[in-house]
Amino acid sequence: MRYLLLLLFACAPILCLNAQIPQSGIYQFNKNRQNFFGAAHYSSFFHSIDDFLSMQVIPYNDVSDYGLEYAVVAINAEQTQLKIAFLRDTVSTKGKLTYTSILKKTADTKNISFTKEFSIFKDSIRISNNYNSALRNSRDLMGNWTFSQSGYNYFGIYKHPTIKNQFLKDTISGNYRNGKNYEFEQAFFVWGGKRSLPYLDLRINENKDKILIYDQSKSHPAVKDYFRKGECIVITSDNADEWYGVERIEVQKDTKKYYNMDYGVQSGTTLLHTTSGWIKKEDLVNNPWIKQTQQTKSFRFEISTDEESVNAVKIINKKTGRKQIILDLWSELKDNPINVIQTGDYNFDGYQDFMFLMQTGGAGPNDTHNFYLYNPNNNNFEYSQELSELPQIQIDTKNKMITSNWRDGAAHHGGEKYTFINQQLTKISYWDQNASTGFFGQESSGELINGKWVDHHYKTAEVLSPAATVYKDKTISKVFSDTVSKGDYALIKDENGLFFYAEITTATNRLIKGWIAKENFLPQNRSVYTTHTPLYYFESVKDNESTPVALKITRLSDKEPLQLITDLDGADINNDFLFVDDYNFDGYPDFSLITNIRDNADIGNQYKNYYLYDPKTTLFKIDTLLSNSPNLDFQAKNKTFSSAHYTKTNTGIKKKVKNYKIRENKYILTSENTKSEKEE
Repeated sequence: MRYLLLLLFACAPILCLNAQIPQSGIYQFNKNRQNFFGAAHYSSFFHSIDDFLSMQVIPYNDVSDYGLEYAVVAINAEQTQLKIAFLRDTVSTKGKLTYTSILKKTADTKNISFTKEFSIFKDSIRISNNYNSALRNSRDLMGNWTFSQSGYNYFGIYKHPTIKNQFLKDTISGNYRNGKNYEFEQAFFVWGGKRSLPYLDLRINENKDKILIYDQSKSHPAVKDYFRKGECIVITSDNADEWYGVERIEVQKDTKKYYNMDYGVQSGTTLLHTTSGWIKKEDLVNNPWIKQTQQTKSFRFEISTDEESVNAVKIINKKTGRKQIILDLWSELKDNPINVIQTGDYNFDGYQDFMFLMQTGGAGPNDTHNFYLYNPNNNNFEYSQELSELPQIQIDTKNKMITSNWRDGAAHHGGEKYTFINQQLTKISYWDQNASTGFFGQESSGELINGKWVDHHYKTAEVLSPAATVYKDKTISKVFSDTVSKGDYALIKDENGLFFYAEITTATNRLIKGWIAKENFLPQNRSVYTTHTPLYYFESVKDNESTPVALKITRLSDKEPLQLITDLDGADINNDFLFVDDYNFDGYPDFSLITNIRDNADIGNQYKNYYLYDPKTTLFKIDTLLSNSPNLDFQAKNKTFSSAHYTKTNTGIKKKVKNYKIRENKYILTSENTKSEKEE
């Protein structure tokens, strides 16, 4: 039997299972059990072909148990959202039996609806976790989904197989075999053809006994039909004011007779009856409307809320009475319900807009608001995603400036400033303060000047000394400008060997500018490196966790400090890992420190921080090219050096070698080559 199944697999066609955006419209359950999966789909689940004995394909339980006969698929105009709602057969002979059986088990089955919602990213379809969707209270079909337009327009749902031990008698040899039985649960729905109207969205009538369907979206419309409680509302158009174009799709019993060549005359089972029309968006709102205090010259506002959130907004034109209804908001209700809507000219175009709180955020006050901007071309208010995504927003209408601040935990925060240029929201400056990068923090800022960004990046630190002197200039004269205390915040903008030039904000919010000794920012935990040069010795300055935060260089002759280096960039904590050599071949000793933050030691990459001596300033300065090049090999005789960088590939390891020479203190790349090596 096992070999027979393998032969069937080998002969089965392999269909394309890549997710493709399906057609909107109505799909019908594939009753004939036609299988759109090829052999590759099933074989991918087998643990081992040696223990495979048999397999079964059975109907997906919820689809068959609940009589899910049809599926309605809707795709929005932007093709970013896909929704599926299933329609049950409760009218055919078999459907009635199934429905009655389920009702006996679960009393509330009558109003259960089955839906699924997906997000579309290019050709990728992913299950959506939109808990605020209009489909949020319906029953979920758990499993894996596949969509295809290859040969057939269909979608399918399946589960990973149930695997059980099984004993079967071989019909040829008469011997019993044992192995694994794989039971696959699946169902397919096949597209029924193009509809006259596009299906853009789906909703479920959760609470209303009736939602009336009208023949037109104008004054004095006539009622054509109505949506019952629990029914799917198919939306075919949205004119952005107070109406939805809709279709009601009803599963009815097919009373006709059909001739089948195999079975003769057969009774019909089900067919679909469709009613097209219009519904009022207001009829989808469950709670009363609450008038708002703030209004504009031309519009007044009402909201509908539950105990925790704002669910809908109604905008009424004071002159014409025309309404615009905005649904599915689910924003937090924090204020007095009559003061939710706030008005103002938020894009500085001379027209009044409105906003309201969307949510309060975590990691500090990262609240956001929903913004709706007035469009004079259609007299509607339109959602602004750009403004709505900005946290802690403040709008200065007088100076036409928008400020947004954010917080990412206790040690990282920042903000931006915006304005509208030619009605486009444009960022004009930013700042980013991060104290979680190590002993010294980082602060970045930038501004847009004449269409180009000018960026600044500085170190930051807190004063550790109980009191520290700030000098006016780098000559460190006896006349000082001020003093600062422990905990004051410094933005470091320049430095020399032993001093920082900083802008220091005190606890009383005073800003003091000047030169301050680096020692005032450093802990007192010191340890001496075993290696030194003929002129200097080195000390590692470490924090409470023994992580190096600075390197102190002292003259051997008079024990006077020469320099405090704070750009250690992940230097290793081992005090034996300092090396002295003339790395740029200028006759002066330099030094290097092994670093661990860029190491890919498993494939052979090792880095060092290289500090080169400058005879003009008599200071050491980190060299970025050498420090960012792994596995350096220096040849003093030829004044050359090489770098070997290793990267992993699918077949092994690739080694890239760059060769340099030094002329007039400049690095010149002379050659580079790449070769592949086998991974050990």
